[in-house]
Amino acid sequence: MGRYLSIVVLGLSAALSASIIPHAITFLVSLVGNFIPMLEQTRGQLNLVMLFVLCWSVRAEVTESLIWALVGGLALDSLSILPLGATSAVLILFAFFVNSVARQLFRVRILFLAAVTPIATIVLTLYTMFALALTGLNYDFFTVLRLFLIPSILYNLAAVIPVYAVVRLIQRRLEGGLQIAPQSLAPGPNAMAQE
Repeated sequence: MGRYLSIVVLGLSAALSASIIPHAITFLVSLVGNFIPMLEQTRGQLNLVMLFVLCWSVRAEVTESLIWALVGGLALDSLSILPLGATSAVLILFAFFVNSVARQLFRVRILFLAAVTPIATIVLTLYTMFALALTGLNYDFFTVLRLFLIPSILYNLAAVIPVYAVVRLIQRRLEGGLQIAPQSLAPGPNAMAQE
């Protein structure tokens, strides 16, 4: 069920990341920019799709995590100028890494996500810059670092714990539904006695 849910959750996340969230961030930055002038010119981005893939991969099976990464990459690429599937490659690596390391960690998964989120943001941004450079678009690295990368790291760090809470709620619902459904469908000893 979680595999099919990825289409809805990640499609909605990609749509929100491309439409409403940038405007909300611009509004909040303009409010805070009055107090912190350094933030006034920033162009950071909250990457909900990446956060959902990372948070889902912490507790899911490997194949399900990889499906989430593939669907998330396709959702991101369908709303950008990158070739379809370009982002999926990086998200699949993230999902595989997070899933394999998280199996060793039981109590510090949230701390692990907080440590992985900045690294994933940096890698995904550099990968995107490289992919765009192959298409002919060039950027000044230090401008991207100051105006885009650092604010993006902060936004993703601020959102990783709420996204993890939503993911855990969904996963618990799915686990509970999967445990109840087979028991309710299986005939019990009383059902055979009544026949």
